[in-house]
Amino acid sequence: MTDFDIERSRATEPLFYHAPCPENMTPKQYQLAGVEYALERPHMLFGDAPGLGKTAECILLGNAIEAKRTLVVCPASLRLNWEREIWKWSTIENVSTYCVIKGKDGVSEKANYVIISYSLLSNPSILNAIMAVTWDHMILDEAHAIKDPKGNKRTQVICAPDLLPSVVGRITLASGTILPNQPIECYNALRLLNWDAIDRMSLDGFRNTYYEMGSGYVRGPVWDSDAQANVWKMHWSEEVRNVPTNLTDLQNRLRKNVMVRRLKEQVLHELPAVQWHPFPLQMTTRIRKALKHEGWKKAEKLYEMNAGSFDDGIPVDGAVSTARRELGEAKAPLIVEYIKELLDEGITKLVVAAWHLSVLAYLRDELSGYGLVYMDGSTSAVRKQTVVDDFQQKPEIKIILGQMLPLGEGWTLTAAQDVVLAEPDWVPGKNSQMIDRINRMGQEGSYTIGHIPVVPDTLDERILNTAITKDQNIYQALDAQH
Repeated sequence: MTDFDIERSRATEPLFYHAPCPENMTPKQYQLAGVEYALERPHMLFGDAPGLGKTAECILLGNAIEAKRTLVVCPASLRLNWEREIWKWSTIENVSTYCVIKGKDGVSEKANYVIISYSLLSNPSILNAIMAVTWDHMILDEAHAIKDPKGNKRTQVICAPDLLPSVVGRITLASGTILPNQPIECYNALRLLNWDAIDRMSLDGFRNTYYEMGSGYVRGPVWDSDAQANVWKMHWSEEVRNVPTNLTDLQNRLRKNVMVRRLKEQVLHELPAVQWHPFPLQMTTRIRKALKHEGWKKAEKLYEMNAGSFDDGIPVDGAVSTARRELGEAKAPLIVEYIKELLDEGITKLVVAAWHLSVLAYLRDELSGYGLVYMDGSTSAVRKQTVVDDFQQKPEIKIILGQMLPLGEGWTLTAAQDVVLAEPDWVPGKNSQMIDRINRMGQEGSYTIGHIPVVPDTLDERILNTAITKDQNIYQALDAQH
């Protein structure tokens, strides 16, 4: 028998309730259905696929509960975008907003919406000011920011019962990628929103339920014969819980208790299907030299022993990171040729993303003549919004180039139909986030393609294949219908 709550988590239109909305705005029926679902629960997660308008859903929910004071926590680059969306969707007369840009800005006690970045939550004076106020509603945008199951300062501030949860009424999370890599990445969200949904499992209990035994590297005590004592270090083990299982059960618990989630193909039938186009790069002398870096040997060893070791990224100052940067630099000239071919073929708008500043600098120099705007992690929030507006609105701007993280979170770049991932991420959710910048409401093109350069018959290509497998596990945990 079909569970009613699980079915409603996929609803594309409301049963009877329509959330309050400004007269000049028309929400989608599935957005109204999402708010209706949310009102039946004390806290919830808008888990709709990226591009379906979760920001509007969060504000519509605020209208429905008549929230007078709302705290919005989001990536720094999205603060001004949130302010624009609040002005459009809020039904509060003369709604007031306050963006906390720097720690010295403080926190407004009068604004209807206070918008702050995750990073500023670590500022003691800002946190104290937030804790001194009672909030009707707290919205966490891009909520996979609290995915770290081991916890860190950010997740403690947000999740510890005596911190933010103690001064807010309703908590709403928004993330289309609540599982960027692994099932365990939703543990914090479930515990924050409704711990009973997973029978108040501990972290170890969750791992035991949703992972089978496999093999891989773990950190723990190992007997050191020289020291004649146990030494705590990484070592290979044949008994590691790292094989996802029971994903249908996890999805049902999410959908029944906290999560509404619809896919683009379910609600935006006019959107073109996403296509991934891995394009092979010829082996050059420079690429061959880059692949000889010692970091690739280390990466190869890690990959062979545990492909999941890449889920949390590679240390910035490590040999593997250096090897990736050198390969990115070696690929860059071939990628520039490929981009120029796309533009010569008639593509009028193109999103290009990379990781390393050296790669970005090369691409910027070589492609500046095509009309280019740029952002990286050091670009101010105001400048980022201007860059996006120029790309969306000005025909002469053909390329928006940027770092994967600041370019990949929250922006609408529907003027383009093509994304080139000059340095694709080893975490599948981050690649998906990039193509979701163009495959979202407002996309009027006949296709959307993510172009991924790979070096054939190398670890570079194998890691991409592993990322595809991870995507399949995520689908089973969030979307597969059984």
